[in-house]
Amino acid sequence: MVDFDSMLPQALSGEAAIEDPEQSRILDAARAEFVAHGFRRAAVADIARRAKVSRQTLHRRCGDKDAIISAVIVREVLQFFFEIESGVSAELTTEERSVELFVTGMRACQQNPIVAAIKEYEPERFSFHSFGEEPEGYPVIRTLLALQIAPGRMQAAERAVELIIRITATLLLSPTAIFPMDTDDDTRAFARTYFLPIIAATFQVDDEENA
Repeated sequence: MVDFDSMLPQALSGEAAIEDPEQSRILDAARAEFVAHGFRRAAVADIARRAKVSRQTLHRRCGDKDAIISAVIVREVLQFFFEIESGVSAELTTEERSVELFVTGMRACQQNPIVAAIKEYEPERFSFHSFGEEPEGYPVIRTLLALQIAPGRMQAAERAVELIIRITATLLLSPTAIFPMDTDDDTRAFARTYFLPIIAATFQVDDEENA
């Protein structure tokens, strides 16, 4: 099984999630099938065939299909964090860092084949109704984002992240000319205008609760 509990400390230490060659091959094969067919239409048998393992081995190493989907998504997100670590300076203020993370993240999502496959085959996944149950791996994603924004204010940062993720999902699914995201400057202006007040509001609520 994919060990989600190990992903967070590995990400915090700047280390890649540890996968043995067989597990890595399975997740690579699953990613390729998801890109080609979407999550729902991708068959476990085809993933196993592409990875050159039996279905029994696939289930033993990575769990059922839902667990494989979560593992692929979380691995994509962890790879994103490793890539931006050197691109977004730790010396930036909380506000500046939040803006640049959104700019980098939106650009990455617009170019990511997994995101493109979700939009084409299963746009309802962006509705976030399923996140009410917090699928396996989602808390890791939320925590990593909160740590990037304000590691010393985790409760407030996680509240802000939850709102920002939901808004971002909607914009990815249904882009609008009212809020253009064609360039980094457009995305940066949007984040400064709409996301910084969200972060400020969650920090204010946190201060009031802890007063």
